[in-house]
Formats: sequence, structure tokens, C-alpha cells
Amino acid sequence: MHNRRSFLKSILATALMAHCPALVWAKSRDTSLLQSFGALPKADRVQRILSAGPVADVLLMSLAPEKLLGLSTRPLSKAQQPFFSPKFRDLPLTGRLAGKGSTLSFEKIIALKPDIIVDIGSISATYVTTAERVHQQTKVPYVLMDGTLKDSPEQLSTLGNILGVSERGDQLANYATQMLDRTHLLAKSSQLPEMKVYSARGADGLETGLGGSIHTEVLDWVGAHNVAAAAGDEIIARVSMEQLMLWQPDVIITMDPEFHAKIYTLPLWQRLNAVKNRRVYLAPTLPYGWLDRPPSINRLLGTIWLSRVLYPELMPYDEYAEWITGYFKHFYQYDLTDEALSMLSGDLHA
Repeated sequence: MHNRRSFLKSILATALMAHCPALVWAKSRDTSLLQSFGALPKADRVQRILSAGPVADVLLMSLAPEKLLGLSTRPLSKAQQPFFSPKFRDLPLTGRLAGKGSTLSFEKIIALKPDIIVDIGSISATYVTTAERVHQQTKVPYVLMDGTLKDSPEQLSTLGNILGVSERGDQLANYATQMLDRTHLLAKSSQLPEMKVYSARGADGLETGLGGSIHTEVLDWVGAHNVAAAAGDEIIARVSMEQLMLWQPDVIITMDPEFHAKIYTLPLWQRLNAVKNRRVYLAPTLPYGWLDRPPSINRLLGTIWLSRVLYPELMPYDEYAEWITGYFKHFYQYDLTDEALSMLSGDLHA
């Protein structure tokens, strides 16, 4: 473990000193990823940030929690709270603007007196229209940023500059870049066969994310073959057991603990190779889902976890542990013990 820690630290130190291309990329300002509405305040004047939705909640809790007015969708649960500083554990619920079912009125936005509103995720016409309307009605500057996994470093660096926490933004962006560089198309650099993966969602496991979906970006990033990539026209679809029988995934991953607990007892599921070979994995969900829920920077953890699940030969446990504990230290200021890591990792073992 000590040697692995020294190795990873040397990588990051070398990159910082050499100004490697990956870090230059993380500091660049790609305006195609960001749209702003209204004149943005000077960075040193930003003290009150309003999050528009759960994706922004996750990023802002790591980047600038001391400036966050509250959480948009739900307060931190008792299970989540220990991973954050006590002063941020009881942030109030402000309401959400992003996505379906807005719960935040224009009157409340004005009453909260934010310096800026931050939304991360889709930059489709629907979200642009929402941002424009909110700014027009409240006169509060609104930043809308693309939330794709590969652009996590850019999100952190750019928003760090806008929100007056550029040093922290660059620090987190650098670590995110290292994680993405380490895991991108991991199996392509080896002679290992491509792994067929099914991502089971819902209580019965028959809901799944399709190819190109924001909910399956981690699979695409590490180079796994999503067996349901073309199973429908939406980002999430229902599939049948007959389809699963034809696909015969090598590995099944799920974020539903109840489904994970019963899958080995279900007769139809027992016909799948992944179940026969006991290769069904419960993805960690604390303090946020490592693969999704919400699809924010928390998915950086998922790139490391899924690499370990699919390609243990290429991601030894010691290295896996180093990356995960490093993320918790950088992004949550939390010292993850070996015991806590083992508890979070569940099916994975040294």
C-alpha cells in the first residue's frame, strides 16, 4: 500500500511540475460546455451560491460547500452525514430548478439573495429555456454547464474560477484528470477479452441504461460492452428476461441492495452466466452513488470501482484502495479507513 501511495503521488507531482497536456486541458476554458445568463459577478464577490439540482449539489459540496445556500432536492441522510464536515451536514433544503418537477419559486429565489445560480447536467434546449426564464424573472446570474463524465475536470476548474475557489477547483480537476486517464478504455491496452455488462436498475432488475446515456457513462468510459446499448430509443428502458438470455452478460452490476440480495435465488436469473459464475456486484452508494444517482462527479469513483470489478488484473486492490481513499480525502476531506473502504466496497476484496 505504501509503495502504491508513493507511486500515485509521484505521478501527480510529475504532472504538476511538467504541465502535462492532461492538466493543461483541465485548466482550459471550453465555452461550448458552459452557458451563462446575466453578467457574472466577480469571483471574489461570490459568497452565496444556489444549486439548481442534485448534480450541482454533489459538485458544489466538494468545490465550495461554505458558499452553498442549501441542497436542492433532499438533505443529507444520516448515512451520508459522517462523510462531510459537521458544519455542512445540516444544510437546508432550498428546492430544485433543474429537471422535472421544479420546487423552487421565483419569489423564494429572490428571498434567498443568491449571487449566482449553478446548474450542471444537460445543456439541451429545455434546460437553456429554464435558465433564461429564471434569470429574466429573478435577475440572478445563472450558469448552466454540461455534466458529462469526461468533462468532470473542466467542470471543476471552470466553476472554481467563476465561484472564487480557483485553487481548489484546479486541485480537484487535477485529481479527476488522473482518475479518468487511468481508467479510460482500460481493457483496450491489454489482451483481455471485452466484458459484457448488464446494468440492472429497479426492484426487479429489468430496467437499464442504454448506450450513450448519462446513466451508463462509466461503462462506456472504462470500455465495457453494455449489452443493452441499443435496446431502445430513450436513455433508460425496460427489457425482458428473454433479451437477457440472448445477451448472456458476463457481469451484472446494480445499485439496488434488495435486488442484489435476492438475485441468486431467482430461477430465471440463475440461467444467466453472470449469476452462475457469481459475478453480480452491488455498486457502492455512499455518500452518493458511484455509478449514478445522481450522474455527477461522484461517478469518478465508479470508474475506479468498475475497473476493479471487470479487470482485477489491471486494477490491483491496493491501487483501487489508493484511488478511492484519495478521492475521499480530496473531495470530502474525509480519511477513509481500511475498514470503511471494505464496508463501502462490498463485493470487492483484496
